[in-house]
Amino acid sequence: MRHISILDIFYSIWQRKRLILLCIIFFFILSFLYIIITKPTYNSSAIVKVNVYEINPKWASEIAYRNIIPSTPVDKVGTQVEIIKIVAGGVLKNNGVNLIFKIPERLVRVEIKRTIVDTIRKNLKYKLKLRNDSIIVLKNNEVLCSGIFDEEINCNFFSFKLKKLENFRDEIKASIIYKNYPKAVDEWMKYKINIDQEGITDLVKISVLDEDRYLATKLANDIANRYIDWTLEQERRLAKLSKNQLENLLKEFDAELDTLKNVASQIRLDSLALVSYLLAFRPSNEALARFIEKLIGNPNDPYLRRVIERFYNKDIDFAKLNNEIINYLVKRDTILSSILDREIAIAKTVSPAYIVSYASPPYKPTWPNKPKPIWPNKPMLLIYSIFLGFVVGVALSLFYDVFDKRIKSIIQLKRYTHLENVQFFNNLNNLRLYITLKPNLKFHFNEKIFDFRNYDKSEANEYVIVVRRGIDVYSYIELLNNYSDKKCNIILL
Repeated sequence: MRHISILDIFYSIWQRKRLILLCIIFFFILSFLYIIITKPTYNSSAIVKVNVYEINPKWASEIAYRNIIPSTPVDKVGTQVEIIKIVAGGVLKNNGVNLIFKIPERLVRVEIKRTIVDTIRKNLKYKLKLRNDSIIVLKNNEVLCSGIFDEEINCNFFSFKLKKLENFRDEIKASIIYKNYPKAVDEWMKYKINIDQEGITDLVKISVLDEDRYLATKLANDIANRYIDWTLEQERRLAKLSKNQLENLLKEFDAELDTLKNVASQIRLDSLALVSYLLAFRPSNEALARFIEKLIGNPNDPYLRRVIERFYNKDIDFAKLNNEIINYLVKRDTILSSILDREIAIAKTVSPAYIVSYASPPYKPTWPNKPKPIWPNKPMLLIYSIFLGFVVGVALSLFYDVFDKRIKSIIQLKRYTHLENVQFFNNLNNLRLYITLKPNLKFHFNEKIFDFRNYDKSEANEYVIVVRRGIDVYSYIELLNNYSDKKCNIILL
């Protein structure tokens, strides 16, 4: 096989331009039909600022040593995203995403649909009879529930409300499909709902895809509002828990503070007698306990015993004891302030998280203000169809060149040429120029194509073999065998 250049490939592709054009037209028509048949899908998004900071209450030991209730910022955007996903599951249930109503949308519209039982793992189908003044739901030809338009109807597993858009005389037969709820919700969370952080900020974008742009908008806003309500409830719950802990801690502080004040008052009244007694007799723990009982009247208080022992070991004096009382008063005020903050948090009606941007039905920003679907993307599909048609057309043209047993391109010509001393020409002009530049050579043509002299085969220095497009491979090889003794100039016409 002779060397095949890029120009040969381009020339071969150009020879089959009709096939490529047909492929482009075919895929363009397929894309156009797909755009017409496919229901448009709309994307509606809401943006929420999540609550990423909270006050974490610590235990009494931390408060005692640090004198304050620490406020530690904790980055919780990832956690809040997961919480929003959990909240989204409840919103999907309240909006009955697993319920499919096959009704004439021109006459009737679904206003409300809710899933009541969310544990059924199979598809159920119910018959729906719509009359001008009533609605009847049948299961196995038995009445499951009934009601009227503009009122919510409860059917055990689900509930719904229909709105009549136009009056009708004849009874309309429709149906309700209850899809496998866990599977339906999983599909929504995987393919239709996207909840993700916006960059490195504390903003979270909630996007919903659906064929009904109003349902997509409603779901995005419901998820955002439900999360805001959840954060407010969570803050109130944590505030109540923290308040109870702080109130218990305040009781302990008050008891210890009363003990310190009692000791301080006794030391102040009889400090000289107490010091003299301790220095003179250095009583044992039992004697010290009896002394405390006599002095204070509460020997079982461990905190009081510890204070007296420190006083006995001269680790504390009256001034230090008084400073410790002041420190306890400061801590107590801090706890009271924190309790007040918790009471304010319990009474709050505004969540720390809020909605930055509500979702709205997608419309084109310019005239005409028609609904703007995210799919199908008409310009992109049409451009891709043209590109795909071109690629398929080129691939088919090269495929035909490989397997077609009739020579129609220069690539096939070179592939089946087994002679060594050969030169190929793509067009007549190049061949004419070549013959003109070599006036001293004699050429023999297998068929007459120019006004040049056609020398006898035995007199010629070179052969010019004219190959007609469409010749079969075997005839071409037989033709070459007849001109294999001299240099051949081959042209495909």
